[in-house]
Amino acid sequence: MSMKRIVICDDHQIIREAVGNRLGRLEGLELVGEAADGNELLEIAPGLEPDLILIDLEMPGRSGISTIRKLRETMPEVPVVVLSAHGEPDVVDLAIDTGATGFLLKSATTEEVAAAVDAVISGRLYLGEGVKTGNGHPRELERLSKLTPRELQILGLLADGMRARGIAEELNVQPATVYTHVRNTVQKLGVDTQTQAVALALRYSFLHDA
Repeated sequence: MSMKRIVICDDHQIIREAVGNRLGRLEGLELVGEAADGNELLEIAPGLEPDLILIDLEMPGRSGISTIRKLRETMPEVPVVVLSAHGEPDVVDLAIDTGATGFLLKSATTEEVAAAVDAVISGRLYLGEGVKTGNGHPRELERLSKLTPRELQILGLLADGMRARGIAEELNVQPATVYTHVRNTVQKLGVDTQTQAVALALRYSFLHDA
């Protein structure tokens, strides 16, 4: 398995160390660089060839938002996840509008960090626990971001026209397991049927590489 290269940008060394320790406990992830502000990040990131960048928003000098905007110009293929002490809707919306594909609170667990990395590298938006969006991003996005990789995989197979028993054979699980995942997905998304769940995921491109 190839290692995913992570770069973190935060003006507090203790935060960089704490996140680095969390990443070190996750298989397949490698912290390859640290920056204390946006200007330093923009200088070192291209040479490090990261698969993902974690960035704070409130930093001296160039702000996180300004840095994300520049990253979208210079490294548009690299997903950016905000790591912030504040998750108010207007802050989250601004970050996503600027180009962030994920948003975590600094209190995020190791499991949340792992889920965020998996989601954004796969091309999906990820919003961590306690993170809320405003009117600019429908509530459906929040719900979709909470689906597990397995739930998204099953939605993708349903979108391809497969039925539950066929999916069970494909995934080497019992049909009851598939039905449970579908039921949980429908409940999480707040819809009535699996067809509506599939349509919602397709509308927001959540089935890309799921």
